[in-house]
Amino acid sequence: PFLVTASVNLILAQRLARKVCSECRQAAGQNAKALMDLGMKPEIAKGVTLYKGQGCRNCANTGYRGRIALYEVMPMSDGIREAVLSGASSTDIKRAAIESGMKTLRMSGIAKIAEGLTTIEEVLRITMPD
Repeated sequence: PFLVTASVNLILAQRLARKVCSECRQAAGQNAKALMDLGMKPEIAKGVTLYKGQGCRNCANTGYRGRIALYEVMPMSDGIREAVLSGASSTDIKRAAIESGMKTLRMSGIAKIAEGLTTIEEVLRITMPD
């Protein structure tokens, strides 16, 4: 544990999510319940419009074209250092990281859904529950 805390400054995870095709993108309505099940706050979920690609020549009828990165960045803060040194579980370390401001891959995906860049299905496919 000492060597880990002394040598690690930052931990980064990334996944690539498919982007909704900009040529055939259409509003798919609102689904506040699905967004809240993902972890979005209810007051934000009610105002989010979901988008889906209908399929066109540009995206080979998939509804997706291109990719966007989802990031999880965990700087080694004092709280995380103490947790590692004390032999805390990975769940406790993750909890300490979130409390110190880390956004998980799922949280990053939720933000991309709210921006209309990807779909709920895509985020569920490539991320683990928080």
